[in-house]
Formats: sequence, C-alpha cells, structure tokens
Amino acid sequence: MVIAIGLVILVVFLFLCSGRATLIPAVAVPMSLIGSFAAMYLCGFSLNNLSLMALTIAIGFAVDDTIVMIENILRHVEEDIKPINAALLGVREVGFTVLLMSASLVAMFIPLMLMEGLVGRLFREFSITLSVSIGLSLIISLTLRPMMCAYLLC
Repeated sequence: MVIAIGLVILVVFLFLCSGRATLIPAVAVPMSLIGSFAAMYLCGFSLNNLSLMALTIAIGFAVDDTIVMIENILRHVEEDIKPINAALLGVREVGFTVLLMSASLVAMFIPLMLMEGLVGRLFREFSITLSVSIGLSLIISLTLRPMMCAYLLC
C-alpha cells in the first residue's frame, strides 16, 4: 500500500513538475485511506486481499480527483489570479464534475453491495470499502485540496 502511494506521488511529481503541487495529493490521498480504514473498523471488516485491492483502486480514484482539481486551479494561477481566488474559481468550475464522477463510481458498486451468498459477502466488503474511500476523496477534494492549493501554489 505504501509502495503504491509512493509510486503514485512520484508519477504526480513527474507530471506536475512542482514539489508544492505534489504535496497536495501526498497529504490528501493518505487522509482518504485513513478514513477508509476507520470505516472498515466500524463496519467490522477484515483486512484481506479484496479490501486491500479496494484500497489500492481507491488510490487511483483519489489521485484522479486531485489532478482534476489541481490542474484547473494551476491554470488560473498561471493566468495571474491570486491563489485563493483561483482555488475558489477552480472549485466552482470543476466541483460539479468531480461530484458526478464520484457519484457515478459509487453507483457502479451498488450491485456488488446487494449480492447475496458467500461471494456477495466478499464483494460487499470490497464495494463498501471502495465507496467509502471515494466518498471521502470527494469531500477532501472539495474542501482540503482547494485550501491547500490556495496556500501552497503561491
């Protein structure tokens, strides 16, 4: 899990070419995963191969939300808009898109949550873990990431 996060952060750094911009997903991605671990604990889920696979997939979804948000805010900062105004404008422009992406991903996992039997129990744990992580990533991408962009992209 740590290796996956490290590789993703390295790719983000190579893509953005900015240490400050890379710090944003480096903080936000682990926060959504820690929240997912808390939800797994509260639901009584175990840490097995399917839940680890769900958390690994969630890293990709969390970074996807982050890149969409950071790229839009960086575009406004490069147009000489103050970072705080660029963050507010960026959230206003792509916030609904990020919301719809996350909602469609969670909707995709609803049939897995409703499966019955032994396979259903396994996939229920997988889908709930992944859906919680996507939901937390959404909340973080609409609150924490723009705030961090406003203060770190100076």
